[in-house]
Amino acid sequence: MKAGIFTYPWDLDAEGHEASLGRIADNGFTAVNLATAYHAGKFLLPHNPRRRVYFPEDGALYFKPDLEKYGRIQPRVSSLVDGDRDPLRALDRERERWGLDLVAWTVCLHNTWLGERYPECTMHTAFGDPLLHSLTPAHPDVQQYMRGLVTDIISSARVSAIQLESPDYMGYTHGFHHEVTPVPLNDLQKRLLGISFNPAEIERAAEHDIDAATLQRQVAVVLDATWNEPDRANRHIDELFNNPDLERYEQLLNDIETEFIASLRDAVHEARPGTEVRLFAGMAAGEDGGVPPNIIQLADGLLSGYMPSDDAARNRAKELKDLMGDRPVYGMVRAISPDADHPEQAASRVRAWIESNVDGVDVYNYGFMTLPMIDAVGNVLREQS
Repeated sequence: MKAGIFTYPWDLDAEGHEASLGRIADNGFTAVNLATAYHAGKFLLPHNPRRRVYFPEDGALYFKPDLEKYGRIQPRVSSLVDGDRDPLRALDRERERWGLDLVAWTVCLHNTWLGERYPECTMHTAFGDPLLHSLTPAHPDVQQYMRGLVTDIISSARVSAIQLESPDYMGYTHGFHHEVTPVPLNDLQKRLLGISFNPAEIERAAEHDIDAATLQRQVAVVLDATWNEPDRANRHIDELFNNPDLERYEQLLNDIETEFIASLRDAVHEARPGTEVRLFAGMAAGEDGGVPPNIIQLADGLLSGYMPSDDAARNRAKELKDLMGDRPVYGMVRAISPDADHPEQAASRVRAWIESNVDGVDVYNYGFMTLPMIDAVGNVLREQS
């Protein structure tokens, strides 16, 4: 059975490959899922020998890119890529000593650093505000950038799979630095705030005879009324939901997502046939609802998302295996607090996935896990070898 561990380049850099890859292999993992493009954060690193608190560079690549592939949007390259240093290529050279596969864990449209520099390429609210944390898959420059990124990764290293995180519209809620939401957002408000009205999307809508400009105004009026004049909100809500273009426009955005993800999958397959393109069925614990049909349709392999209990993992395994047929399903375990406060909790979740006959388990995250947590998961994985 395959067993991958999500890993950050700065942890491998601090520990060195001898220590880190040796520990990973000794604990029964068969693959390193390296972050090749990643977002910002504030991270506590329990066993990092160089630093215990780390702020990653926002929206950076962790390999030396071929800049001609990317077009007008140019990537940010991490300071860990310097001179002869290239975390992706270095890991590719070293991993075979320990019999490990290399999986490219790649964050796609979630890139605030690029959003700040190319706001015209981001999601826009009905009020015209750019949502800087999420690029839009409708913009041609974003499409070129992302095709360049995935083909650059495939050309740079011998990856067995690429895991595409956030290749879709992220919506309004993000958890941004010092994010303040001064009013409780109900499901309707979250839905409407998450509908993007980037000019590229409005142009696409016109091609389908969808009056996106009128729809945009209606959405803005409803949101404004629910906040500032609730007595008149119901009338505007009725007008909005009586507009057939609302459903048609939301379907168009879904179609744009689907076309975009398909283009990335096809670009990977053309660059290196046989490379598995894995998509996420969910992320946060508790996201065990229905999987979007476009994700099921397009994934070579499906990552389960994090489950809140062992029973939820077993149920999720059955659901996803039924949906995917012969294509592989990978259980996911977040072996850190609050999902796993104690090593046995993580070990039990790994065991639940294995007993459900998934094709593999992916554990998060090498740099975040304590050494006892790594050992506990390793004990379960070694039982399978």
